[in-house]
Amino acid sequence: MIRKIILLFSIVTLISCGNEQQKIEGKIEGGQGQTLYLIQMVDGEDAVIDSTVIGPDDQFSLTPHKGLYKDFYRLELNPNDYMILITDSTEKIHIDAHFGKLAETASIEGSNSTTLYVDFSKSIAPKILEMYDLDYQEAPEANGPRIEVLQKEVEQIAAKWLDGHSSEPGAVMVVQYLDPAKYMDVYLKIKAALGETMSNSEYYQAWSQFVDQLQNEISAPKRTPINEAIAVGKELSDISLPDVNGKIRKISDLRGKVVLVDCWASWCGPCRKANPEVVSIYNQFQNKGFEIFSISLDSKKEAWLSAIQQDHLNWPNHVSDLKGWDAQVCYQWGINSIPYPILLDKKGVVVAHGADAMGIALKNNIEKIIK
Repeated sequence: MIRKIILLFSIVTLISCGNEQQKIEGKIEGGQGQTLYLIQMVDGEDAVIDSTVIGPDDQFSLTPHKGLYKDFYRLELNPNDYMILITDSTEKIHIDAHFGKLAETASIEGSNSTTLYVDFSKSIAPKILEMYDLDYQEAPEANGPRIEVLQKEVEQIAAKWLDGHSSEPGAVMVVQYLDPAKYMDVYLKIKAALGETMSNSEYYQAWSQFVDQLQNEISAPKRTPINEAIAVGKELSDISLPDVNGKIRKISDLRGKVVLVDCWASWCGPCRKANPEVVSIYNQFQNKGFEIFSISLDSKKEAWLSAIQQDHLNWPNHVSDLKGWDAQVCYQWGINSIPYPILLDKKGVVVAHGADAMGIALKNNIEKIIK
């Protein structure tokens, strides 16, 4: 299970950088005629700062008309082909890459922070891709030992990178590959190191608040261990939460249907990436006695509602107490990472949860119950 990852962005007031204009230029082989976007991700909706059509020689040039704070941005060809930029208006960046594999092939000049982060991303990419493939194979439970080995290897690479780069902006993203229960001292070190240099960054501000929540969570007592609250063959304890209109909804209201309880949040990158698969499964089985009960760990209603609309989560059972990691499900069921799906049979008994309720495994389990 990919650990809690916060991906909450907001637009900030931009600063002027004298007469200097930032330029991001380069060559994307095979990208002729494609539109390239410079994006700042904001709270619930992306903001396009600049865009350009790649020329017949595969060359491109972007010149943002507003100054940029040192922050995280995205250079995107399409939702599946993008790379992260860590930059401000003092930098003139040159990028060489290939269409279809922007992040994997990018060579960067002019932005040391971006280069460091991209090099880290390339170093873990093969392991992340292998984990993803294993998770979506038939009988993914058999791949558990290998996935665990890969997760530990990624954690080791991240910890080593952070040992020498804790004051780099990219550390905010890299540290999220580490279990906060084991590495809270590293989280706090990075938070302190970037407190001044990234003070204008909405991304850093939100991440800093996230670290505070994690610290409180780790030290907070009385949370039910997840293995006690959620177990295959055991009836899941009911929960009552307000929906988007304030109406109270309960899982028990769906007795008689096969139910996927999906714990997620608008700011959770892995959750948003998993949503197309969840939508596909819903569309396939909704007329066969299948429903989804989505529980959001958001704290901002606007971001929650926007994500529901953007990701086309067109089922009625969306609930949240808008308490973030202090949500009722975190205490009642011990939820400590998202996405966390729980598949229930028609009697409300847990059939599968976690990795066994994702991808092909989820589809297979639904088919078995419905038949």
